[in-house]
Amino acid sequence: MGKKPPRCDHCDRRIRPTHHEFLLRDFEGQVIGRYHVRPDCQVAAAGYFEPGVALRATVYHPARCGGSDLADCDGGVSEWAA
Repeated sequence: MGKKPPRCDHCDRRIRPTHHEFLLRDFEGQVIGRYHVRPDCQVAAAGYFEPGVALRATVYHPARCGGSDLADCDGGVSEWAA
C-alpha cells in the first residue's frame, strides 16, 4: 500500500501529486503547515507571518508544469475551476 498524500491544514483535503503545494517550515526544517496553492488556503497560512517570525515558504509544482521551466505553469487554477 502506498503512502497517502498529506492533507491541507486549512481545507483538510488531500494535496495530491497533481496539485500545487505550499509548504511552510521553520529554519530548523520542521514543517509548520502544508497548504494548497488556492487563495483561501493561502490566506489561512498567512496567519503564521508575524513580525520577528522567520519561516521558509516553498511552492512545489506538479510534473505538468514542465519541471524547471515554469512557462506552462497554470498556478493551480485549473484544479479548482467549477
